Amino acid sequence: MPKINICICTYQRPKLLTDCLQSLASIVVPSETEVTVTVIDNDQTGSAKPTVTGLAETFPFNIYYHCESKRGIPCARNRAVDETHRLGSDYLIFIDDDEWVEPLWLDRLYTYCQNQGGNIVVSGGVIYELPDETPEDIRPLFSQKQQPTGTLLESCATNNVLVPIFITKTLSLRFEESNPLAGGTDTIFFHEAVKAGVVIKKCAEALVHETVPENRATLKWLSKRKFRGGVTLAWRERQKGRSTFSIVTFTGRKLLVNLFLTSVMFLIGNKYKQKKRWLRACRLLGILSGVFGLRVDSYKSVDGE
Repeated sequence: MPKINICICTYQRPKLLTDCLQSLASIVVPSETEVTVTVIDNDQTGSAKPTVTGLAETFPFNIYYHCESKRGIPCARNRAVDETHRLGSDYLIFIDDDEWVEPLWLDRLYTYCQNQGGNIVVSGGVIYELPDETPEDIRPLFSQKQQPTGTLLESCATNNVLVPIFITKTLSLRFEESNPLAGGTDTIFFHEAVKAGVVIKKCAEALVHETVPENRATLKWLSKRKFRGGVTLAWRERQKGRSTFSIVTFTGRKLLVNLFLTSVMFLIGNKYKQKKRWLRACRLLGILSGVFGLRVDSYKSVDGE
């Protein structure tokens, strides 16, 4: 009977963690599988333990709590990998602590993997749940163009992903801990997996919902997020063998174009396209900064997570 371990890395967000775990209690379990849930608390004070122990008695699956005192999301993710190995699980699934899942989420994620041979990484879809007060010109910026099921991916994130355990056992892949508060270590991990021959495919029907707090539903927060993503993308471009000159000249031209178009959209009063072009410019500026060695501590505060 295949074993599936659902892992949640958390840090000082008890209410969101409670909502996440309660949604997992209602999932449809794929036939002839054994499901466990593991919570990795990255707070050395163990602040998430009462949440987990309070739900354990009535939880439909075995739920495990572990405290990873080494601060940083890659450290917590690697602890999740280690605990999954100890359980003897065949699949590791990551979701974020600020997400809640639909009842058929796991069944769709796992069934798609099995239909593809059982040895591929499957990245599910994410729907952002915005506060009611979110400005109308900000809402579309959170609407991602959903990639259709079957799309081949060069990388993905850990916000909704199924990982066959051979990737961390046989290939011995781990999340990079050299800069533990930086973002993007998950996309780097999966980029390395693809380089090693692993296939990543999209399953758009396997949905989770991410709760977006009011202080994130802003242009300022999105700008920082795009910038951080650009810093990570710079690393990926260097890994592909592109020279600094090539990246700088190509990215620099695109940056100037998008800054110009941002100004044009401002002058004609198109707020949505103005913000969209601005966010593209932030991403491109992040690429340029990353090429020259800038590192960003995305997870220094709880708000950054």
